[in-house]
Amino acid sequence: MNFKAVTLTFKTYWQFKDYPHLKVTKCKKIINEKTGNLLSYGTRGFYINGSYYKRKDINQMLETIPKYIIFENQMGIQWV
Repeated sequence: MNFKAVTLTFKTYWQFKDYPHLKVTKCKKIINEKTGNLLSYGTRGFYINGSYYKRKDINQMLETIPKYIIFENQMGIQWV
């Protein structure tokens, strides 16, 4: 049996405040960054780490992905 692997690339814009490894795209897909899997959409929401979250309540749990700036000074590396 022959098969071909396909790799998809999504641009993510938001992440969950409590679960920073879960990223969200503009088309409302939730991606687990650790495993690379898409979270499955239930009847009206998502199961995240054993808890059920309604789709309409997810916006309150999101934040934009922070952009970290790394610079080195005399005292070492500092995150901004």
